[in-house]
Amino acid sequence: MKKLLLSLAFSLIIFSLFAQKNGSITGILADSANHKTTLNYSTVSVYKVGDSVLTTYKLSDDKGVFKINGLATGVKYRIVVTAWQYGTFRKEVELSAANPALNLGTLYLSTKANDLNEVVISAERPPVIVRKDTIEFNAESFKTLPSAVVEDLLKKLPGVSIAADGSIQVNGKSVSKILVDGKEFFGGDQQIATKNLPANIIDKVQVVDDKQAKRRDPDLTAAEIPQIINLKLKKAIKKGAFGKLYAGGGLKELYQAGGLMNFFRDTTQVSVLAYGNNINQPGFNPNDVQRIGGFNRSGVNSMMMTSGGYFEFNGISFGGSYNGVQTSSGGGFNFNTINKKGIKFNTQYFFGKSNNLLEKLSNTNQTLGTDRLITNANENTTSLILKHNIGGKLDWQIDSLTQLTIEPAIVLNSNNSISKVYSDNNNANNQLINTLENLNDRNSSGNKYQLRADLSKDFKKTGRSFNLGTDISASPNPTVNYNRSNSIFYLTPSTSEIDQLRDNTINNFRAYIYTNYTEPIGKKLNFKVDVSGNIINNENALNTFYRNPANQLYDIVVPDLSQTVKQAGFKTNTNISVRYKITKDLYIQPGMVHNYISLNNRFTNAADIDQRYNFIWPTFQFKYKIFSFNYSARFTEPNVSYLQPVADNTNAFYIRNGNPNLLPARTQGFSMNMYKYDPKSMINYNLYGYGNITKNGIVNAITINNGVQTVNPINMSGLYNFNGGANISKDFKKDKISLKVGLGFWANFDHTPVIVNSIRSNADVFYVGPNGSLRLNLNDKVEINQSYSINLNRSKYDDSFYTNISYNTYQSTSELIVRYPKKLVFETSYSLTLNDQKIAGYNNNIKFWNAALTYLFMKNDRAQLKFSVNDILQSNVRRNIQITGNSVIDTQSNNLGRYGMLTLTYNIQNFGQKVGGRQTFFNF
Repeated sequence: MKKLLLSLAFSLIIFSLFAQKNGSITGILADSANHKTTLNYSTVSVYKVGDSVLTTYKLSDDKGVFKINGLATGVKYRIVVTAWQYGTFRKEVELSAANPALNLGTLYLSTKANDLNEVVISAERPPVIVRKDTIEFNAESFKTLPSAVVEDLLKKLPGVSIAADGSIQVNGKSVSKILVDGKEFFGGDQQIATKNLPANIIDKVQVVDDKQAKRRDPDLTAAEIPQIINLKLKKAIKKGAFGKLYAGGGLKELYQAGGLMNFFRDTTQVSVLAYGNNINQPGFNPNDVQRIGGFNRSGVNSMMMTSGGYFEFNGISFGGSYNGVQTSSGGGFNFNTINKKGIKFNTQYFFGKSNNLLEKLSNTNQTLGTDRLITNANENTTSLILKHNIGGKLDWQIDSLTQLTIEPAIVLNSNNSISKVYSDNNNANNQLINTLENLNDRNSSGNKYQLRADLSKDFKKTGRSFNLGTDISASPNPTVNYNRSNSIFYLTPSTSEIDQLRDNTINNFRAYIYTNYTEPIGKKLNFKVDVSGNIINNENALNTFYRNPANQLYDIVVPDLSQTVKQAGFKTNTNISVRYKITKDLYIQPGMVHNYISLNNRFTNAADIDQRYNFIWPTFQFKYKIFSFNYSARFTEPNVSYLQPVADNTNAFYIRNGNPNLLPARTQGFSMNMYKYDPKSMINYNLYGYGNITKNGIVNAITINNGVQTVNPINMSGLYNFNGGANISKDFKKDKISLKVGLGFWANFDHTPVIVNSIRSNADVFYVGPNGSLRLNLNDKVEINQSYSINLNRSKYDDSFYTNISYNTYQSTSELIVRYPKKLVFETSYSLTLNDQKIAGYNNNIKFWNAALTYLFMKNDRAQLKFSVNDILQSNVRRNIQITGNSVIDTQSNNLGRYGMLTLTYNIQNFGQKVGGRQTFFNF
């Protein structure tokens, strides 16, 4: 917290030095023909007279008003106003010390006769243009370092935020795709484009709605529609190559190496890559192997992962592990082209391999009236994962109103793991109840064959549209598990042994067909119908064998632990709604949803069960300006794995049963979202909330006997979940200094029944997390980033058999980047996690300190030599705590620990020049 306050104070002092620039220009933009029509979100650019370098800019607000602060007095400025479908307005002004605030009144712009024949003065290109459905940024208006990549450019754009894992949001909406000149780049993976394409080859950055995502999920509200970023290359960039080669080594035989090359010419792109390392890093995700001088927290490799500690690239693991120590390698290629008819083709193949060693300690503390069940487990797991991904895509714009997309994909995944677990259970008096030694040798496959197709048709009549699509998939997933365990019970002395083979094959088939049609009925009324159907054919075949002492083979069938469940049938979903536009800013959309489920469940050793359900419920959508609200409901059948009436005894102290009598769950859900970017004050803020109320949800009823837990899934109602939050951020800019300050708050509430030994209680679990962040940039020479968050965790029960739970977690991350002198970059990051849970043998204070020094050399800083040190304080562990039911589960896992790494990276950039011999490459 002290670092956060110091950073904020330092930033405010910096900005106070520039208080002399207190001049301002205000005005209103309007249509010259209709003075009541204001020009909203138009760009007002400011240049010094005689200078083509942009001084500053602002967008007009939703009433056409603009205000530009921080201008110097005694300086002549040129004002350039640009609005979509309007002519450019120019005016020279001068602010004086006597009159520093200049009000231009209302400025009237005339519409252009032909927008396509617009004459653009290159020196006055507006930094931002807001069209009807597109936001367009002029890349040259946002200065970056010569070695910068697209990610550095995006960070400078208003309304754009990039998370630590590389995910992008624009105005609060997630980005689903990064396109380059309208084509998917490297299979659509965002980070390959953002972390490798040089910023200086980008002409424009365009942001549009992902209309295909809306067609595939018509229930998406406007606030939920993802965004697409299209990077328009400069006109001179029609062919070339770019990429990087890197290699590094350190003590303890640690290494990393890889290469990525991209070749393109006109409408064709080819990308190839390969990598390998044993330092827990994905091959192409961390910035320390992705961009020059942007170490971006070198060594905090796990911090660069997704929230689950795992990074996948187009479905392939490209290395890296939040838990454990990993050696990984991979490679593949991607091919994109467009033929003369405008049909886009994409094909790709990727292979990933990882070896992982996980050493995990866990403590599970359950409250049971005056007693407790305290479980300590020590796990050691080694695993080998192989994954192949083969995919393709055809995107055909048949005509200006019709589009066809076909996407086949094959995923072949195998996971071979050996897990050894030693655990013991103690009661509240610290008496040892039992101990368990358990070995699982598991070989599994996760394969998937999928075909998706989507046909969309718009009509000349505005608002009329039709969409038809299908998603067919088959997932054969066999698993063979050799399980051996030895249990010892102390309070009632006895022993138990298991030596078995579980052969479990799960085959899932799904054919999903959907269509939607929208018909305008007048200017304010739209009729919409969405119909979808699911054909289901699932099988869960389980056969268990004991080892035969005579021949040591697993050939003794265990009938009580063997069963095959076949589930076949179909589901339909029909949603009819009417959208009424009350005013320009307000609409409501009431509707009705009908679900029908028809399932036949067949068991080899039990009675068959047929399920037939009809479900009708109202739906409602509401939107007013920046606020949207959505209410809907759905029926969800239980997964076939829950129906398997055979116990899973691979953990002898935690036995899981199935329940073939489970009913479908009915869930009512709502969502609300409010987002606004105020261009005058450069403030972003949003408010969001989601909730679910479930009837016949699945709850685990637990029976504990002599330290052994037996879990039975049952249907229960009264399940609630609500979560929401708010965020606000403000940008401050003065000359070459920028400061971004953000504050946030999130909360989650779960109301779930808990049943242990037939004692039922409602568990109310609260998670509350205020947070703050600060990012200061001093002319790209010094960057200071600071974040701080508090997570308050509470669990309350209405039965005294369970004890209320309370703990807090504090997290702080500090980062400093210094790019001085010119060819040197020093970076360091420090993160601290504090938890007030007091558990013997567990580290409550986890500190990570990483640092690196990079030397840049060769033309345009194409080469970098970097020395980095990971985990200087030798923390070695990762930690996670959560409340589940009546338990607090605290886990710690191993990590690579302290190491040094010397890495050489060479960036290849060849644009508009000879690529290979005779100006060709691979004969493109």
